[in-house]
Amino acid sequence: MRLELELIADETKKMNINYNYHISAAIYNLLSQHDQSFSAMLHNEGYKLGNKKFKLFVFSRFMPASYRIEGEHMIINPGICRLFINSPVSRFIECIGNSLIKNGIVKIGGDEYRVVNVYVKDKAVFDYETEFLTLSPIVVTTGREVDGKIKPRTVYIHEKKFTENIKNNLIKKYFLVHGRLPDNMSIDIQFDEEYIKTKPRGVLIRFKNVNIKGFIAPFKMKCSDDIKKIAIDCGLGENNSIGMGYILERERR
Repeated sequence: MRLELELIADETKKMNINYNYHISAAIYNLLSQHDQSFSAMLHNEGYKLGNKKFKLFVFSRFMPASYRIEGEHMIINPGICRLFINSPVSRFIECIGNSLIKNGIVKIGGDEYRVVNVYVKDKAVFDYETEFLTLSPIVVTTGREVDGKIKPRTVYIHEKKFTENIKNNLIKKYFLVHGRLPDNMSIDIQFDEEYIKTKPRGVLIRFKNVNIKGFIAPFKMKCSDDIKKIAIDCGLGENNSIGMGYILERERR
């Protein structure tokens, strides 16, 4: 399910372009206002599968209708701002939605935004080959041995392992949500090679003083509708709960 938030900035606001931490904190705050124990569980533990933890939610970039960039800040002009928050967990959506409706305000960083509309979208049927846009960088990592220790390294979008890891990650998320493997596990993902050439080095996002590298590119996905829904509701790749890997179905031309 996707919550589409329409917010109002009543006056000019200044937001650091690396705002992911502030939005993540705002989401946990909204959860906590409605259900403190659920918020604490999700923040501290998440949903476990083996030695992996998943939060099973993702959010889009912050989208003001009018803004400009000055150095490391986004100067947001008064008016509408949009934010999408997705999750397959009904409790998550319920908590966020109730807090938004009750309070009418979202605090992001040190600024408050008035809530004017909250829409719930839950599309379940897609074309078998569906085109998607990537609205935030897709992050994929793998382990490598450094001085006798296994440390993560960024997997680049041109590497075969990039799509392989995404597919494996999707199957794990599917299992956590549904409690079983999908009936049809076939997944084909084809990224736009021409677009990749424009940004071959990827995009850096700073989160709590740590640089995280991901990649943005349109892509086509062939798989069952229920797997596509997991990709939309949970995000692609890793670090979804800090706003990485948010995808959106491209509107038909």
